[in-house]
Formats: sequence, structure tokens, C-alpha cells
Amino acid sequence: MKIDGFQNIPAILQSYPKTTSSISKSEIETPSSSVSLSSFAEVLQSLQRQSAQIAQSRVGKVDQLAQQAQTGNYQVDVNKLAAKIVESNIVDFKG
Repeated sequence: MKIDGFQNIPAILQSYPKTTSSISKSEIETPSSSVSLSSFAEVLQSLQRQSAQIAQSRVGKVDQLAQQAQTGNYQVDVNKLAAKIVESNIVDFKG
């Protein structure tokens, strides 16, 4: 699964106009001991964590493949490659 657009969400959220609400003076002076996130913020935070983990695992995979290519140990599975080409409709092998 590829998720690329989530790095831009903070910029998108900043483009929305900020809403103002009336807060009483006592609410400003009284420190609050709890924080609550909207369900969207929780989902966003979860997706950002997952995206970072996936990106990190890809870096490891790319490094591993680069090392194999440099040492001459990289082998291409031609059957798997051919299946992916047909699956992605790059080659129309029916006619």
C-alpha cells in the first residue's frame, strides 16, 4: 500500500480558516489538565506513524538491494517479473 499524500496534511489543515470561540476569562486563567484529540487528529497521527514506519522499512530494503547489486549477488526472478508485467497490463499477452 502506498500513501504519499499524508505528508501534506499539516499544510492543508493550516489553509483552513481558524474558528474563534468565546472563552471566558476564568477558562483562560484556569490550567486544564486534560487534552483531547478529535477522531480525525487521532487517525492522522496513526497514519503518519505508519507512513514513517513504511518509509523506514523501504530504506532498509533499498539498502539491502543496493548492497546485493554492488557485490554481484542480486538475482532477478524472471518468472515473478514477467507475472508483474502481465498483471500491470504493460504487456497484453492475449493478442
